[in-house]
Amino acid sequence: MKISKILAGMSAAAIVASMAMIPASAAGTKLNVSDDLAKIGRQTQDDVFAVFFNGDESEGAVNKDAISDLGAVYGASFTIKVDNNDWNTIGGGGSINFNSKSGGWNAKDWAGGSWVEDDKPKDTLCYTTEEEGTYVLEYLGDAPVFATTDGDADNYAAVGINNWAADLKGIDVVGMKVLGADGNVLFEAGSNKDKKEVQKKPVAEESSSGADSTPSGTDSKKDDSKKDDKSSAAATSTVATSSKSGTTTTATSSAAASDNVAATGATAGLALAGVALAGAAIVISKRK
Repeated sequence: MKISKILAGMSAAAIVASMAMIPASAAGTKLNVSDDLAKIGRQTQDDVFAVFFNGDESEGAVNKDAISDLGAVYGASFTIKVDNNDWNTIGGGGSINFNSKSGGWNAKDWAGGSWVEDDKPKDTLCYTTEEEGTYVLEYLGDAPVFATTDGDADNYAAVGINNWAADLKGIDVVGMKVLGADGNVLFEAGSNKDKKEVQKKPVAEESSSGADSTPSGTDSKKDDSKKDDKSSAAATSTVATSSKSGTTTTATSSAAASDNVAATGATAGLALAGVALAGAAIVISKRK
């Protein structure tokens, strides 16, 4: 009886420990949208925010009169704020999205902090600003991102931002612009900052607590973590839309990233369970 109680107790402790690890590892994916942007956009899940310029108003805010010609849209930018220490040591990434009836889910990847790779440039550039921890993510293409037919009543057209970084404390989305062919602003909302220069490589800075952060390129563990995060985010984002009902359902690669992180936590938990059971076996052997 005593032996069975020991085994049951050790197993239960190991299972509880493994379950506690999963939500802790998967935290940190949220996009925190400023109040003024939230009023004109939609956030159906934590890691995606979009502003609609055409579509079904029953699904949420639609800024139908904000842009006179959707066929003149060539890009967009988002102003974000992050914890600079996390940004430069953990890194972040995601996409600026142009979601429409004509083009489907059109995602332009971005990378920031330690995720920036000079040999693998992104369509969306990450600019620094004069304000520490504030960046501008901007995509400007050489062709319109929406068709003129997206202006029809039964169609939809949205500009959004997606976050793949699972380990950041959070990303605050504070401003956005919709851009024309030469970078002229067709629509603007929120608190935008002037871009300063393209962020080529991260510069490690002290955290708010005063602890020193490790410079980029000197920590192999950080590089491995970056690769794991990016591989977790490799799943393609998709959108399934019913033009009749106007309902849009989004599935993002960040969900896959969270699943993989959770799976890692579960694996670690099982390993703990194995250690605990092995300890129980040793106790039993000694008692014999």
